[in-house]
Amino acid sequence: MDRKLAADLFCSLLMANHIMTGKQIRKLVEEESIPSLEDFWNEHKEYLTPERLNDEQNETWNRFQQSPAYLRFEEYVAYVEDRNIYSVNILEDRYPKYMKPLTNMPLILYCKGDFSLLDEAKPRVCIVGTRRPSAYGRRVTSEFSRKLAMHQIVIVSGLARGVDSYAHEACLAAGGKTIAVMPCGLDKVYPKENREIFDRIAAEGLLISELVPGQDPVRKYFPARNRILAAISDCVMISEAGKHSGTLHTASFAAAQGKEVFAVPSIIYSVTAEGNLALLKDGAEVVTEPEDILAFLAHVVFFREIGEIRDSYCQKQLQKRIEEDPENLSPEEIRWIIYDILADSEKSADEITNESGLPYSMVAAELSKMELDGQISQEEQKFALTIRV
Repeated sequence: MDRKLAADLFCSLLMANHIMTGKQIRKLVEEESIPSLEDFWNEHKEYLTPERLNDEQNETWNRFQQSPAYLRFEEYVAYVEDRNIYSVNILEDRYPKYMKPLTNMPLILYCKGDFSLLDEAKPRVCIVGTRRPSAYGRRVTSEFSRKLAMHQIVIVSGLARGVDSYAHEACLAAGGKTIAVMPCGLDKVYPKENREIFDRIAAEGLLISELVPGQDPVRKYFPARNRILAAISDCVMISEAGKHSGTLHTASFAAAQGKEVFAVPSIIYSVTAEGNLALLKDGAEVVTEPEDILAFLAHVVFFREIGEIRDSYCQKQLQKRIEEDPENLSPEEIRWIIYDILADSEKSADEITNESGLPYSMVAAELSKMELDGQISQEEQKFALTIRV
């Protein structure tokens, strides 16, 4: 039995059964200095005690221990392993670094396929839209996906009917790589008619879900997966979306995460494109050809590479100044230090002070400004980044 997978599955079952939330599990692990989720699972009865759980959680936990999911847990782990599903949790180095500082990212990702498609060096474009695209929407989606795939751009979408399916299909037809973020466990196919695309993505691309294997698709989970679509993509393109399309959630998450949102213009009388027109009014970038996105990505990749060199140099210079003359650091430099510390996980003001070597007064003052600017959020005296930097 893969014990790391078993530990992740156990934590997911705790979340699915409302015994603990992902935030509570992570907080407990950090406060108790538990090295990994596997260690937490090994000693879970020591940590899941009445002192740590409220009455409702205790009642649910006691009931869960009598359930088949708990009593036949090893069979469940074998079931998941047999379907070539593996897990990556946020405490691992393997978990995408660019996702960790974002708010409300999944504690655990379940995957089938090539995890390297999430490497930071690989450019990714999310293409999403209505489940009932017009001929125009189908053509735009297929053409953009095909041309971007031919330039080694990974296409990200949600495997839903309509635009998502056309995006995946065109990418695969061009010999490209694609990622599908699912609203159900990865032992399920949704919608069922996409079985062939699902199997091809598992073999040639990557399937992702934050939901535990065995979970059926439920409508309330659909909006949540949109934050993952945005988080793993360098930009989002809306090829065609109605006024109340769920696709607009993806655009909102992307904007909140500091990602560029592209919208394809259409006829102003088109009901299927009312969402696109609204996005363009709100400041989304107009995209009329794949080259628009390729030019944007070239800029992103270039500055990502330059940024890595700059960050390494700046880190050394800043460390020297912190040690020799911290009082003369600029607010921008202090902010940069805080960004770097919060990149991996939430931290308290005291933890940031200890890690940075800066005076507490300087850290506290800058944290207040960053919170007012909406760049960080605070919950239970822990600070987290709200945007990708």
